[in-house]
Amino acid sequence: MLKKITFLCFIFYLFFSCNEESITRIKVNLSNLQAQEIYAVFESAGLRTVDTIIYNGRGSFTITKEPGGYRTLTLYYDNFKRWITIYLEQPQRIIVTGDASFPQMVQVKGGRINELLSVFRKETAAIQKEYVMLLNNGYSTPEKLNGINIARLANISNELRLQAEAFIQKNPGEEASAILIRDYFLDPDNINQIDNLLDVLTPQLNDFYVVQDLRAYTGEAKRTAIGAQAPDFNVKNIYGNAISTDSLKNRYFVLAFTYLWNDLCHTNELQLDDIIHSFPKDSLNVMIVSLDENPQELRELIRKEPIRWNVVIDSAGQTIRLLELYNVNVLPRSFLIDKEGTILLKTDNGVELKKTLESLMQK
Repeated sequence: MLKKITFLCFIFYLFFSCNEESITRIKVNLSNLQAQEIYAVFESAGLRTVDTIIYNGRGSFTITKEPGGYRTLTLYYDNFKRWITIYLEQPQRIIVTGDASFPQMVQVKGGRINELLSVFRKETAAIQKEYVMLLNNGYSTPEKLNGINIARLANISNELRLQAEAFIQKNPGEEASAILIRDYFLDPDNINQIDNLLDVLTPQLNDFYVVQDLRAYTGEAKRTAIGAQAPDFNVKNIYGNAISTDSLKNRYFVLAFTYLWNDLCHTNELQLDDIIHSFPKDSLNVMIVSLDENPQELRELIRKEPIRWNVVIDSAGQTIRLLELYNVNVLPRSFLIDKEGTILLKTDNGVELKKTLESLMQK
């Protein structure tokens, strides 16, 4: 009987030990973290779960998660203004430490990806901290974000990219290197740099999901690179007239993406009013894609305008589709397309757009 009890106890011990080993535990110990709700977002391919943590502000807290094939855990706090991403390579014990005010410098112990990224953060800690402090000053009092600070932010961004590139060159076989490419070089207007850095990585990383995502991203971005054929579309403007790429051929074409019509700063930034008056209609067509949703309201707004603006809005999801089709992730943004449908220019600068048109019209 005693042997039987001992055997059963041993079985139970093995069961609970194995079960315990399959659970991921993340201990978070951050200074300057105030009492608040923290959102723990677990993600994998096509799956996302969100846990809410009520943090009492009294030191560390621990998150446990059963196996689910999760790739990452992102902790959002301070009303989603700050976040920390943790990579979940396998069931493991992870410790997160640092200052909650500077998530870019947080150290994560547990798992090779986390620890290598922590090494990079430690090496760049001084400029990371300066970058965050400059941004925080700019957000709290915008007038402090003067020309000098903006220039310094640009310099720091460049320094971080240089250090990230050096890390990638030194660690071509590490998954952390692919993550740094994604974090520091994801620019649809500089796809060649992403391709060059991906070529540095060893072939063993080709199956890593971040590498696959980056290759898909560059493939899509090349669709709207300068020199590419402008993607085809077929939409209706606010007057119900159909517009397609075919109907716009044989003239230069400005495709301008803006926020809202009554927020005229975007239209002014692109100098669209000046451009549409400066060039003949038989040489240039301009189409504005706006996030407005009510065609009747917009027709009333522009009814007294001296020109009949060619505007496409989002009443039927048209704007969202066009934003995705043209890889637009910042507003305003304009594309200058030639008579054969080739993209000649991508810009948010109206002066550059007008000068380019003037040069083309003189030929």
